[in-house]
Amino acid sequence: MRRSFNARPAWPRILLLALLLPASNALAADWTPAGESQRQDIGADLAYAKRTAVRPSDGKQVTAHLAVFTSRAFRLEVIDLGAGPEAGDATLESAFRSAGCVAGVNGGFFHPDRQPSGLLISKGRRINRFETAKLLSGVIYSDERGIHLVRRSRFQDHPHITALLQTGPYLVENARPVRGLSTSDPRRRTFVATDWRGHWVIGATTSSLTLAELGDILAVPDVLTPWRVDRAINLDGGSSTGFFFERGADRAPVTLQPWKRVRNLLGICPR
Repeated sequence: MRRSFNARPAWPRILLLALLLPASNALAADWTPAGESQRQDIGADLAYAKRTAVRPSDGKQVTAHLAVFTSRAFRLEVIDLGAGPEAGDATLESAFRSAGCVAGVNGGFFHPDRQPSGLLISKGRRINRFETAKLLSGVIYSDERGIHLVRRSRFQDHPHITALLQTGPYLVENARPVRGLSTSDPRRRTFVATDWRGHWVIGATTSSLTLAELGDILAVPDVLTPWRVDRAINLDGGSSTGFFFERGADRAPVTLQPWKRVRNLLGICPR
């Protein structure tokens, strides 16, 4: 039997694929938990954790404050601090407590005149409008059905949304780091992540890292989060990065104050 002219041995292509697959996953797999984490029961509806990830290849460490919660017990609240010369609340702690939130982080991006970037909904009131900037690729919002994190192109607006931030970029999608994230400009980061099974986390890093590094870390289970992240999105970071967690009347709250005034905050409140 004559061999077809186009038939070629398959082993070179198989070998090439075998070499490429480990390389494509190496960056995400190169982060591991470091030391003992300060955390509560991950089965609870609300828990605080301070976790550190390390990259063995160069020893880089990233530490983050995390508020882990469930959407069955908590909803999102967007707190608008206004664009006037002075904010309504001087600190994250006072702002979140005034809104009845047990935890929270700084919110979305804003322009130099402190007008929000993209659509913002606070207590059902709509501020600004949808924007098409590449950075603002996703929407995090809360309604009577729960909490949602979707791509901008898949967002379906409706009048029952009580809290919403348009933000980005997406960091993790379908449990994989998003391709093309920036590998430069390391800074402190703020983010939201979910396993898409009712578990959520809002977090803020105390370490500087790139968006690509944050996407890689979040895509590895049990490094920062106690479950596999299905999707995650970036919030405003850098000098805006802030975090608050109320630990009860007998313990001081966990606070990370932004280095500058921000326009809005993203908090979690009991349902």
